[in-house]
Amino acid sequence: MAEIESKTVFLKRWTSRIARRGLPLLFLSLFGIGLIPSIGFHFIELTSGKPAGTGTEILYYACVIAAFGSLWIWMKMFFQDRRESPLRLLWSVLVSGLFLITIAGVTARFGTISAAGIDLPLGFSPETGVPLTSPTIIKMMVVSLAQILFAFLIIHRFQQLVLVKRTRSSQRNWYIMLTLMAVAAITTITKPAGDAQNEWQDVAFIVSVVFMLVNAFKLSWIVFLSFKEKVATIGLCFVLAVLLILGLGIGNSGVNILVPRSFEYLEFYFVPLASFVKQASIFGILYCITAFLSLLFHLPTTGDYEQREGERATMFSMAHLVSQVFDAEKLFATVASAPVVGGSADYSWLAMPDHQSGSLQYRVMSTHNITKERLTEIINSDQIIEELKISRVPILVSRASTDHRMNLRSGNDKLGSLLVAPLIAREEVIGALFAAKRVINGFERDEVGTIGVFAAQAALAIDNARLFEQQVERERLSREMSIAREVQLRLLPQNVPVMSGVSMAASSVSAQEVGGDYYDFVRLGEKKLGVIIGDVSGKGISAAFYMAEMQGIFQSVSRLAATPSIFLHYANVALAESLDRNIFISAIYAILDLDKENLVIARAGHCPAAVIRLNGEARFIRTKGLGLGLDRGELFARSLSEETIALQPGDVFVLYTDGVVESRSADGEEYGYERLLKLLAEHRYDDADGIHAAVLRDLRGFMAGEEYDDDMTLVVLKWHGIPSDSFISREQALHELA
Repeated sequence: MAEIESKTVFLKRWTSRIARRGLPLLFLSLFGIGLIPSIGFHFIELTSGKPAGTGTEILYYACVIAAFGSLWIWMKMFFQDRRESPLRLLWSVLVSGLFLITIAGVTARFGTISAAGIDLPLGFSPETGVPLTSPTIIKMMVVSLAQILFAFLIIHRFQQLVLVKRTRSSQRNWYIMLTLMAVAAITTITKPAGDAQNEWQDVAFIVSVVFMLVNAFKLSWIVFLSFKEKVATIGLCFVLAVLLILGLGIGNSGVNILVPRSFEYLEFYFVPLASFVKQASIFGILYCITAFLSLLFHLPTTGDYEQREGERATMFSMAHLVSQVFDAEKLFATVASAPVVGGSADYSWLAMPDHQSGSLQYRVMSTHNITKERLTEIINSDQIIEELKISRVPILVSRASTDHRMNLRSGNDKLGSLLVAPLIAREEVIGALFAAKRVINGFERDEVGTIGVFAAQAALAIDNARLFEQQVERERLSREMSIAREVQLRLLPQNVPVMSGVSMAASSVSAQEVGGDYYDFVRLGEKKLGVIIGDVSGKGISAAFYMAEMQGIFQSVSRLAATPSIFLHYANVALAESLDRNIFISAIYAILDLDKENLVIARAGHCPAAVIRLNGEARFIRTKGLGLGLDRGELFARSLSEETIALQPGDVFVLYTDGVVESRSADGEEYGYERLLKLLAEHRYDDADGIHAAVLRDLRGFMAGEEYDDDMTLVVLKWHGIPSDSFISREQALHELA
């Protein structure tokens, strides 16, 4: 299948290449082949000494039509994809025409043929109309071919000019004109060479000329020319019109100065072609004349058009900036130069608040054709901008020298009038675009509107750039927060410790990228384990920093403290100097001793730990204690108390942060302590992993897809009181089932 598709693609490319290169060559060959019999026809007449028969003439007509029809198609294919400027196009037509007319003129003047004492420039026999010599036939062919080529060239090249900004009607009128020219030419096929046209032929010719006039006024390309191009084009149109009049002429009226008797040569060769050449020359002359006159009339308005072109180019450039430019300096420079580049001002500058320095004071960000230092000397920008922020409409100063906001000295400052347009984005004035002219009353109504549009586009571009910068900053912060989250996760235990007779499970979820919840384990001996859970007041980056500090204190101080209350006291002392006054840390710390089979726990303002017995007894451990950092003296130590709990097989201990019990449903209901205690009692027969999973599952169901409002941390310990080896194998099996 792939091989067939490959062959199909190759065949299409090969066919396309043949069509592009082979067809033009084919039609050019047909032209050459058709030209040979048409030349032979005249030599046959010369040899026989009498006019050819009707059948031979019909064959001659067919060969000529086929030959020059092929030439027409070849030229159409040659020029159809060539797109040149009007100036270059007219220049190429003029050069080609001069070359062809020169060849025709030199050939037409090369010798004369004399018969019976009569000087016959064409070498025609007055009685038979048959060429008398072979050189005359060659002259006829060269002169005729040069004229036909020039006429075809005029039609094909001027088509591009006529169809600039084409519409269906303009395209239709063009092809109607070509059809009428062909019809008018064909009607002359029975007209003898040298005779006048009959009435029907005149009517066909006149109708053709009418449509020539219609197409001669298709001059849309003129408005796109610059002043220099218009002047040059005027000269080209004039010279080309003269060449057409003196070279091709408009018939046998004797005005063919450059090519004597050229129309008679052409008519004797083939009358319909002579008619077509005459029509083509008339169209060329009409089009050159209308273009010449139109260009003369457009010269005074060229400056206005070039100004509009500058405005359009500036608008395009600024529209491009909206999506492309994020370099502030380049953006400000483009905005500041817009009025001058658009041709609406002599000087311009942009003023905006200096956000980088944190100041709301406006300052000049960029200038064009004037320096910032000069501006501070001649104008009080602050006063104008204050008025602009209130009015939110452009301010026009028609005579700057008499305005109180200026500091101009008559004759010394080339500043006649000033226009200030506000830059408004999302209902906020974010800057001001100043435009100035050297003359007083320099700004017309359309220029005020144009600069207002510049300002609107500038505001959009600047606002877009600011949004982009904000987006980049958000992405940078997001990356940094992601890194901070990864770092914080590394501070938390990566694995839950494995100890004889105890199963443990823990997890922590931040409400934001990073949070202030903390839990950890520390081995205090072969059969002793410290467990802590803490919560920094607040959320986010600051809470995460204090959480990291708490982790360092726990890992270093816990091994030195014999009891939970002593550790919390040391931790409070260590944190006293670093915690802000409005920050505190709640914590609960427990030491699990397997030799003594007890758990000692102390609480520093944290949520009470939950204990559930195998018989269903469930309660909270509410030991006294202030949060870390709430008191920096002895009050904290005096407030602490401990509780020692003797371990019984099946005991479950749950430590958590307030993010668990204070989580809310879609209706705003809190999860609460009682619901947690009830759930723990229901799942007391599960191991730590099962209880941990049950709490999280019930919490997610309660919240019904709502996000956590606060950081949430949960630690579950269960005392099994069984040998270590059998417990470990059981814990692994439960993990496999999960």
